[in-house]
Amino acid sequence: MFGSLFKKVNKTNRRLEQSEDVGVVQRFRLRMAAITVAGSALVALVIWIGMKLEDPHTLPIASVEIQGEFHYLEKQQIEQALNGRLEAGFFNVDVDVIRDILLDIPWVNAATVRRVWPGTLQIEVIEQLPIARWTAGGLVNSQGQLFFPLPETDPPDLPELQGPVDSQVVVAMRYREMEKELEPLALRINRIVLDERRSWKIELNSGVTLLLGRVNDNARLARFTRLYPVALAARAAEIEQVDLRYTNGFSVRWKT
Repeated sequence: MFGSLFKKVNKTNRRLEQSEDVGVVQRFRLRMAAITVAGSALVALVIWIGMKLEDPHTLPIASVEIQGEFHYLEKQQIEQALNGRLEAGFFNVDVDVIRDILLDIPWVNAATVRRVWPGTLQIEVIEQLPIARWTAGGLVNSQGQLFFPLPETDPPDLPELQGPVDSQVVVAMRYREMEKELEPLALRINRIVLDERRSWKIELNSGVTLLLGRVNDNARLARFTRLYPVALAARAAEIEQVDLRYTNGFSVRWKT
C-alpha cells in the first residue's frame, strides 16, 4: 500500500519538476528575444546617429577663430588656404589635414587646430621669425631653418648668411652668437660667410671685414672686441679689413 503511494508521489514530483523546467526555458527564451530586439534597436539607433553625424548639415562649422601675432602674414591668406576645406562639418573635419594645409603657407612656422563645441574651429598660428637671408635662396628663421616666401614679402635690411649646403643651422647659430658679442661695440653683421674650407669671414655694418679663419674663431672674435675700442675705433672709417688669423695679434688693411 505504502509502496504504491510513494510511486504516485514520485510521479507527481517529476511532473512538477518537468513543468518547472519548461517554464524556465520559456522565460529564458522570452528574455533572450527581448534582449535581441533591444540590441537590434540599439544598433539601429547607433547607425542612425552615425549617419546623422556624417551629414555635414547636421552640425556645420559656424565660425573659424584665427589667433596669432602677425607681422608678415595676413589672415586673408589663411582664409583663402582653407576655402572649401571646412564643408565636412564639425565632427568630420580632419584637423590634421587642416594643420598640414596651414604649414604649407611659407610664413607659417607652426599651427594648432582644434574643435570647440558646438561649431567653432579654433586655429592658432605661430609666424616665422626671419633673422637673415640665405645667399643660395630663401630666408632663415630663428631655428636656423630655411623657408621660401614670395620675394616681394621679404623684409628689408636682413643680414646675409652664406655657407655650404645644409649648413644654415650652424651658420645661423654662430651669427646670433657673434651678433651678441659685437652688440656692446654698436657693431652689427651685414654678412657672414662660412666657406668650403670651414673658414669664417664677417662683414660689419661699418664696412670692416673680419677674417677669423677655421679654428679658434670664438677666441679671435673676442680678441677683436677687446682691442677694438682702444686700438681701432678711432680710425674705424679708414679700415678695410682686419685679419685675426694670428696666434696673438691681428693685421689691418687700410682703405686707399
